[in-house]
Amino acid sequence: MRQKNKLTNEELFHFCEQFSILLHSGISCAEGLELMLDDSHTQRGKDFFQLLLTDFEQNGSFSQALKNSGYFPESMTSYVNIGEETGCLDEVLKSLSEHYEQEIEISENIRSAVTYPLLMLAMMGTVIVILLVKVLPVFQQVFRQMGLEMNNFSNGLLNAGVVISRYFSVLMILILVVIAGVVALFFTEKGRSCLRQLSVKLPYIREISISADYARLTQAIAMGIHSGLDHIVTLEMAQDLLSHPDIRKKAEKACNLLENGVLFEDALSESGLFEGLNARLITVGLRAGAADEVMNKLADRYRDLALTATGNIISIVEPSIVILFSLLVGLVLLSVMMPLLGILSEIVV
Repeated sequence: MRQKNKLTNEELFHFCEQFSILLHSGISCAEGLELMLDDSHTQRGKDFFQLLLTDFEQNGSFSQALKNSGYFPESMTSYVNIGEETGCLDEVLKSLSEHYEQEIEISENIRSAVTYPLLMLAMMGTVIVILLVKVLPVFQQVFRQMGLEMNNFSNGLLNAGVVISRYFSVLMILILVVIAGVVALFFTEKGRSCLRQLSVKLPYIREISISADYARLTQAIAMGIHSGLDHIVTLEMAQDLLSHPDIRKKAEKACNLLENGVLFEDALSESGLFEGLNARLITVGLRAGAADEVMNKLADRYRDLALTATGNIISIVEPSIVILFSLLVGLVLLSVMMPLLGILSEIVV
């Protein structure tokens, strides 16, 4: 297999959505690839679809062409393969597009939960630095002209400003390193993997991680059931989407129970993967032949929980940062304003 950089969730979403529409319209895979090739406006896009079209014409398998390209995740190519074999490729691709759309929405909200507070910290930190480096020295000169001395707190802040000015280049290098680290965390696959591992350990972020994992899990199970995929294979493929170790262990336990002949709904509940009302809903859905619909609804519910938890964190972090830095700015200003007010009050008297 060619080693390529995997497509992003956004690119996978657009590919699956567009191709599902083409197939649903009665267009064949070859014709669909030719249309997307002709519609490409960049050389990279033309090379990409030409690679898929050439491989498809040689092997006659759409899933194999995707796999051989090296651009697509294995879980996706497995689902596409099942869609080809069961004759519902357009529906599988539609389900995949919905899955990647949810991944995009969850990722964007988690990213905003971290990025926006960091931007606020940077802005408020900049204000503090300007006060220490530019404003306080002016007040010091005013005090000296009046024959007064600043208090110990103000002198401490002034000394901090002097240190910042002296080592400004070092500070800028540190800031650039931090920015590079943030970019690496959010915009590289290895960084996102580390971020997911870190998120399962943080108290409040962990709730977002758990809900996001369950949204991926239920969406993957829904696609597997809809595609007619074996339950064991479905859970094994779904494990690749999970980041929380406890959920992965429960999914592995459910797979072991299935291998021992336990019913799918019983394996999901006995493993602890699903409990309470959700477990009963899955049992009813499986017995009523509507398990994929139930799983899709649960995926929507878990996604909403992840988005709600993200919104709650943002609503707490944002005002906390504003209050904290407002107090710091207030202390800096009061430390120099109070003596001046005292002098003015003596002049008035």
